[in-house]
Amino acid sequence: MIPPNSSLAPSLTPHAAPPPDLAGGDEHYTFGDSATASWRLALLAALFETSSARLLRMLSYRRPRQAVDLGCGPGWSTRLVHALLAPAQTLGLEISADHVARARAAAPPGVEYRVHEVNSVPFPGAAPDFLYSRFLLTHLRAPAQTLTAWGEAAAAGALLVLEETAEIACPHPAFGRYYELVDELQASYGQSLRVGATLAVPPGSAWATELDLCAPLALPAPRMARLHALNIASWRHDPYARASFDGGELDRLAAQLEAIAAGADAAPPVRLVMRQLVLARR
Repeated sequence: MIPPNSSLAPSLTPHAAPPPDLAGGDEHYTFGDSATASWRLALLAALFETSSARLLRMLSYRRPRQAVDLGCGPGWSTRLVHALLAPAQTLGLEISADHVARARAAAPPGVEYRVHEVNSVPFPGAAPDFLYSRFLLTHLRAPAQTLTAWGEAAAAGALLVLEETAEIACPHPAFGRYYELVDELQASYGQSLRVGATLAVPPGSAWATELDLCAPLALPAPRMARLHALNIASWRHDPYARASFDGGELDRLAAQLEAIAAGADAAPPVRLVMRQLVLARR
């Protein structure tokens, strides 16, 4: 078992994290909300805490009055934002009542969670002057419309921090095939695995670009392989996956990934480029 990166990362036990972050409403979350999907979210949070914390520390000169974590899930990212930026109040918004219940159980002082669809504005409470979103826009069909709506809900001068995958690749064939399948699955629902590559300020929105970074990450193959094997177990029951993908191939691919995770097969690091976009509300 791989230890978390810090006390802010989730404990990596199968029951530690509830189901994944969702946009809610009529959006389709391809990775499901089973116990297996919950476990994969714990791994995801631990893998990306370091890069997210680095970005948030760059913005530590801000002392927000009201911070909002959009699609907060079980609240790991909410607590990270609160710990590093020290807002007067931090609000995690999530459509799943189960996610919110679990997040509330571990909420530190100054952090609150609400059941709320992230595409629905205005948000509960005061207009936020700091908004954070990680790996959420990749699961939405119309991210530009969502960003425009968030601009309408934010206070003047607010910052919006976005983190999304722009590129992801590994020369090992198991990883290559996995990314091909996820590309196809998400595209069937109008979503994009690499939405970070095309993120931009929507025309006519209230946002202006404050900071635009592409952070290259080298992620350990065993940890990413374990994450992807769990992903397959989550999304293989999706209606599109059941109709379009061969179950035998998924079994073989999952076994290949598990072999990499266990150290029985070697693979180079997964190269991921994280698009980190900071927008300011005009």
